[in-house]
Amino acid sequence: MSTTYPGTIPFRTGRAAEGPLIWGQLAIWNVLRWLPPDDTTLNLLVEVPVPPGRDLPAVLDALRTLVERHDSLHTVYLDGPLQRVLPQGEVPLEVHELGDRGSAEAAAELGEALRVRWFDMAADLPLRVAVLVRDGAPQTVLLAASHMAVDGWSFAIVRGDLANLLADPPVVVEPGQQPLERGEYERSAVGRRRAAKALAFWEKHLAEIPASMIESIRDGRPPNLDWGLIQSPALALATNDLAARHGVPPATALQGLTALQLAAYTAERETFLRSIVSTRFRPASRGVVAAFNQNALFRLDCDPAGYRDETVGGLLRRSADAALTAYAHCEYDPLDLDAMFVAVAERRGITPDGYCFFNDTRFVLDRSPGHLVPPAELAERIQAALPATKLRSPVIDRRPMHANFFMFLMDLGDTAELMLCVEHGFLGRRGPLGFLTDLERLAVRAATDDQVTTAALYTAAR
Repeated sequence: MSTTYPGTIPFRTGRAAEGPLIWGQLAIWNVLRWLPPDDTTLNLLVEVPVPPGRDLPAVLDALRTLVERHDSLHTVYLDGPLQRVLPQGEVPLEVHELGDRGSAEAAAELGEALRVRWFDMAADLPLRVAVLVRDGAPQTVLLAASHMAVDGWSFAIVRGDLANLLADPPVVVEPGQQPLERGEYERSAVGRRRAAKALAFWEKHLAEIPASMIESIRDGRPPNLDWGLIQSPALALATNDLAARHGVPPATALQGLTALQLAAYTAERETFLRSIVSTRFRPASRGVVAAFNQNALFRLDCDPAGYRDETVGGLLRRSADAALTAYAHCEYDPLDLDAMFVAVAERRGITPDGYCFFNDTRFVLDRSPGHLVPPAELAERIQAALPATKLRSPVIDRRPMHANFFMFLMDLGDTAELMLCVEHGFLGRRGPLGFLTDLERLAVRAATDDQVTTAALYTAAR
């Protein structure tokens, strides 16, 4: 057993401020208010190793500097809704003496215990810290944060900042734009024009896309979600090779294949996916630490009649174009988008609330294509890897908001790890495990058959 010493990390910035939520914060605020009051499924956790030779006072000083750098880490969120940046305070701290306990086992158990505790957004600072030490020497820092304070991308920024601050000597760079500064842009004439353009784009496409991609099938019932999880080295090999071969990000390649298969499963000629996007398009916003994600509209034509001769490379390049178009139209007030959804659905005579999502949840900043593998070697490696695929139906106490279909990309390194939840009945009897199994098969064929066409992949997925 480890020994725990509770404490705090005092901070003082002298910066007191208050203002409305920015668009990304408002999006997650709405989700958190929709979830049960004590829900903690969206809390986030990262682990940062401590370099040898750094003592506990140096680690605590680095943590104090980290908190003072980023306003979102010392902000409370109040009804209004609005955010209040606190000029001083104390972040909860635990120091765990590990003794003979294994570091990896302790980090996993203590990290989850740190993450699952509820944050009161109006009263608690949205960050908790644990330092794991062995014989008094710091080994690891665990950071648990509310999703109101960070998204995956900005938590990677926080993790990188702390790693820099723990270096000897510390590496200190200028912090990014603070959330309230970002809010000034969103309320500016340029920000309002960008939002208007994005909403016009969504409205045009929502009037045309298949009803099955946005319509609720619940008839007013609570969500009834089926879950599936795949861990597949073969899917990772295929996806990463396709990305490298055709010059697209691996997640984009996987999103394009997911869209093609979803169209085939639902007998549609196109797919509409709500992608979760970090809206860091302006130089000033690239270093923002906040809940900064918004939904983007990824729309891909998958009509087999129109793409009888299209190669996989063509499909993936169109997927990349669709992703870029989506990124260009994803900055807007989410309340305005919700109101527009309702108006468009009323005109179309459908009940919205059954959207299809694709979310790359990895805390990874470098998402460039990988290295090519010779075709013969790739085929051999994939065939050797297929028996290692693991499939299961996890019991998940989580309810993605307004979703008929929600794909989570969790890893795409040596193993592809995907979790899929679907509203019961949306994919028929095949369900999420059938979809994930067929997605692996689709990716493998796309990577190993250089003659296969978009139309052939669509037909095979039916």
